[in-house]
Amino acid sequence: MKKLMYLLALTAIVAIFVTGCSNADSQSKSDGGSEKTETTDVKKELINTQMNFTADFSPNYAPIADYQAALADDASTEDVIKTSAEAAKKAADEGAAKLADYKLESNLPDEEKEAFTASLESFKAYFEEVSKAIDASQTKPNFDAAQKQFDTFQSDLEGIYKDADLQVPNMATALS
Repeated sequence: MKKLMYLLALTAIVAIFVTGCSNADSQSKSDGGSEKTETTDVKKELINTQMNFTADFSPNYAPIADYQAALADDASTEDVIKTSAEAAKKAADEGAAKLADYKLESNLPDEEKEAFTASLESFKAYFEEVSKAIDASQTKPNFDAAQKQFDTFQSDLEGIYKDADLQVPNMATALS
């Protein structure tokens, strides 16, 4: 009998606790729910925007990364380097041309959309600098100016992701 009373009292305490928690949750949802939803929507939209953007520009970035890998590989023959240089040059030229009239299709809030769009200028400059470096030398290109532009692109995006409380992606990895 004592066990039954103890079990009944414990059940009542749990029921009161669960009811109290659900009321507190509904109050907090009504107080800050729209802000939480807005933040979640910005996060979702930023991730969707990044996925669409990387899908659009991976075909232009990947050949450049492959070319840089071929240059770094001592086993790469001159023919491999020349072929990958031509592919990288073509990809860089196409990437810069695509960015010249690229319209970011996104439902991001205006502030984030403008910041993301502004960062694309340095990404376009990256492609242009890669093309110039390959024109100067296919076997020993100097990518310092291109890397500086890419670093600017990456740092421009950092603020957008940090403001949304998201981990900042490594765009070189995302685009590869």
